[in-house]
Amino acid sequence: MKDINKIRQELIDAINNDPMVDLSDIGNTIGIVIGNHLTDKEMGFDEDDFLHGIKHGISLSNGTHF
Repeated sequence: MKDINKIRQELIDAINNDPMVDLSDIGNTIGIVIGNHLTDKEMGFDEDDFLHGIKHGISLSNGTHF
């Protein structure tokens, strides 16, 4: 199984090195890094689970969580 810390570092590096203009750029960069690992059966990542986690986190921060 790949180490989640490797993915974390890939995200940090990509965000630090890619020019960002708006939130869609950040989302795109995150999508590319995570997308590279979604098909990795060893990691057990599932696209639906990842997207659910994003939506859940946003709902917790914007007050729409029930």
